[in-house]
Amino acid sequence: MNFHIEQAVLAGINKILAQEQLSSEMKSMIEASLNADCETGERFKWAHLTLMCCECVGGEFETGLPGAIAMELAALAADIFDDIQDQDNDELPWRQIPTENALNLAICLSMLGYHALVVLSEDKDKNFLEKIGPILSKMWITASDGQYQEILFDTREQISLDQYFELVKRKSGSLTACACKIGATLGGASESLVLQLEQFGTSLGIMSQIRNDLHDFLHFEKKNDFIKNKKTLPYVYLLNVLKGTTAEKFKELTKGLKEFGDEEQNYLRQLAVDEGAIHYCRVMYEMFREKSWENIRTLPVPEKQKEKMIRLVEPNV
Repeated sequence: MNFHIEQAVLAGINKILAQEQLSSEMKSMIEASLNADCETGERFKWAHLTLMCCECVGGEFETGLPGAIAMELAALAADIFDDIQDQDNDELPWRQIPTENALNLAICLSMLGYHALVVLSEDKDKNFLEKIGPILSKMWITASDGQYQEILFDTREQISLDQYFELVKRKSGSLTACACKIGATLGGASESLVLQLEQFGTSLGIMSQIRNDLHDFLHFEKKNDFIKNKKTLPYVYLLNVLKGTTAEKFKELTKGLKEFGDEEQNYLRQLAVDEGAIHYCRVMYEMFREKSWENIRTLPVPEKQKEKMIRLVEPNV
């Protein structure tokens, strides 16, 4: 089934690209970017999520496919914007070209997402853009605002945990919520069922961000989030709980007043354990996992339709 989805998504994207008079360089970069996650076994994960929600509510694969492709292209554009902003993931194709080219690549992909709704719905529902366009637009508005706030937060010495979760909801939660909402809408779900799946998507996105934050915070050899004052969950937690000399030492590390070598890295890892940052992240991950599970449990659809969704929220932190 996964192979079938991947083939259908790829065929749809190729159809869109064939109709556009893009330069060979842009086409090659789009193809390289789409292939970037093949090694992780998660190719077209956004299309998979969209189609999963469509079929969960009784929709047909072919009906959901244009929306799934639109979501895949939009999410890739969002990833590129995020990596440019964070100056992160240097091994990926869009980080190995000049920033101005990467920005144009992301803009092109975001517009191709909308174009997919028109090109791929020629023989189906003529109202695809009317149905899905506003959902995509809302996601871009919300996620862009989240990205904007993230940059502001990284320049501040203090933010609250409530501010962190609101930011993550807008930035990460809006993407997964969008995929679920598109799938449910194209599947013909009722307004209440669309809302339920949208809420599931929001919790799923926050779960994923917490998992990534914890992993990246503890892997200094691969990520430099801490050095760049990225307000990840463990970082924000420590900002809010540390007191006295421990808080002062932590601030020295965040301000770069000390060399951040092996000794400092080991100190920070131990601090995250001793002060409960790791435990807190895992508890919050579990809380949003339970929210996701509750959304799935109460869906008024056959249990068989819920199986794939249940696998998405299996504990893995």
